[in-house]
Amino acid sequence: MRHLRPLATVCLLSCVAAIGLAQELPTIREASFEAATIKRNDSGRLTWNVSVSGRYAVTNVAMERFITAAFQLHPDQLTGLPAWARDEGWDITARFDPQLGRPADNSSIWQLALRRLLAERAQLKFRREVQQRPVYALARVRSDGALGPNIKPAQIDCDALKPKVEAAARSGQPSPIPPATDTYVPCGLRSTPGQVRLIRSGGVGLFEFRQELSVLTGRTVIDRTSMPGNWDFFLTFTAPDRLVAGGTPDPGAPDLFTALREQLGLKLESSVGPVEMFVIERLERPTPD
Repeated sequence: MRHLRPLATVCLLSCVAAIGLAQELPTIREASFEAATIKRNDSGRLTWNVSVSGRYAVTNVAMERFITAAFQLHPDQLTGLPAWARDEGWDITARFDPQLGRPADNSSIWQLALRRLLAERAQLKFRREVQQRPVYALARVRSDGALGPNIKPAQIDCDALKPKVEAAARSGQPSPIPPATDTYVPCGLRSTPGQVRLIRSGGVGLFEFRQELSVLTGRTVIDRTSMPGNWDFFLTFTAPDRLVAGGTPDPGAPDLFTALREQLGLKLESSVGPVEMFVIERLERPTPD
């Protein structure tokens, strides 16, 4: 089975003038790539690059990962997936129009385009159904609600800065978003790859963090923290062995569960809850071009 590495989730306002512009664009539910090539590739390292200018370039990625990325799923939400879709690497190079419109759901234009590409080139057909499944519940460790030393309420209001980011981009002025540091990423979440992981987040809620934890643990993570609003935090830990081929734990970094407790004052509790499953009914190998 291919080792699935969580993608670095980056949603920085300083990189995306289109965030403000998207508010002026029409709402869309479908999109397609202007041009796309697909071919097999099991050599080299996995890369995933999406440019705000509209370039989409991914190498040596399993079809399973394309599906989870396109539909914003966790791997444990997929069922009925053929073995080849986990084991074989594929390259996709494509272009899309970043100003096409604003997706109606919480997705990006490239995700809408990837959904259509999978349907047309890999004959993807599926259905959704809710099942009771093992999950992790993210909760506070202490009964008094106190948190760990590496987390605090957000220091800037990223939503309020969107118009200023747009204005700066149009006038060619520097972004009003403060620069990132070794322990802080403003207005987004970034996860570094490797044996020792660093997750930095600033000015956003816990939704993106729970998505990252779902990839790391292999289970859907639900929220029981009672922590509304936005937060700044950083977390350092040793990645699970299944995510790092040939890796060995770093004795200087705690495992994920320990790091959550000690650094953020949060914990993951085993539980059972409703999970929306993505049931694959048909998936074929794309014809390379």
